[in-house]
Amino acid sequence: MSSLNWGILGTGAIAKKFAEGLPPCRSGELVSVGSRTLEKADAFSAEFGGRGFGSYQEVLDDPKVQAVYISLPHHLHCEWTIKAAQAGKHILCEKPFALSVAEAKEALAEVKKADVFFMEAFMYRAHPQTLEIKQLIGTGVIGAPKMMHAEFGYISQREQTTFRFDGSVGGGALMDVGCYPVSLARFVAGEEPQKVAYSAELLDSAATISGEPAKYDSYGIGEMIFPSGFRATFGCAVHLQLNNWATIFGENGRIHITDPWFCNGPVFVQLNGREPEPIKVNPVPQLWGNQSVVVAQLLDQRQAAFISWNDTLGNTAILEAMRKSVGML
Repeated sequence: MSSLNWGILGTGAIAKKFAEGLPPCRSGELVSVGSRTLEKADAFSAEFGGRGFGSYQEVLDDPKVQAVYISLPHHLHCEWTIKAAQAGKHILCEKPFALSVAEAKEALAEVKKADVFFMEAFMYRAHPQTLEIKQLIGTGVIGAPKMMHAEFGYISQREQTTFRFDGSVGGGALMDVGCYPVSLARFVAGEEPQKVAYSAELLDSAATISGEPAKYDSYGIGEMIFPSGFRATFGCAVHLQLNNWATIFGENGRIHITDPWFCNGPVFVQLNGREPEPIKVNPVPQLWGNQSVVVAQLLDQRQAAFISWNDTLGNTAILEAMRKSVGML
């Protein structure tokens, strides 16, 4: 396994989680961090290591950097993926990767041209818990999966002015947290849905990141129907506390995941007429840092089979269709 020198673009909360996770995972070292201001970058570096830069481009120009973690607002992901690829850096980019399939294809074309690693940073997908659940389903323990319901929602203050509450730049419940159950449903199904639907409460945004007033979805309910007959429903929210669990129903039983997104709770298999039984899952040193291990291990393959470039395009297509269906595009 390679040990990589990492640069981080952005100094927000998720960037800090990734930086915290590098040392215990022992698969890389933080050498560079970029922010919009040198002051923020230096403060981040003082806490987590590496050299601070007052711009993102300076991180890409740093010859010590081999791989970058892009932890920027949603609408900047593709732009900086392209720049990172052109700089010859391997890429781990936060979700959701793109606001449209068109821009996702453009960015991934540059990744392919540069022959660098790329992975969308759905941290739960890289965790052994998720991979074990996929394997269990493949053994047929619960029979053919027929239904799934999942939720991801949290309470935040209204009238915020960050990108997360500006629909024109990918803000709102679906793109912030609904993308997780969409991703999980596709992973369970092993195919793309033939029909999708999404309904949501749209609120006026107090943010003007794009310079124009825009609405965002504060909560919503989605449905996906797959060619095999598998159906998945989900709820997502940024102003409602949801259950934040997932259940997969099969002909012979069900799998209940108490903490599917942060992988910090038990998973139960309950066959028809029996009591639920917990399954054993190997722990990882740190949820976000574990992604650096995946990058290091699969560097030569340029992508991870369990969250491939095509998987990213598939998720992007569903999110784009759902946003169009409620008038957000």
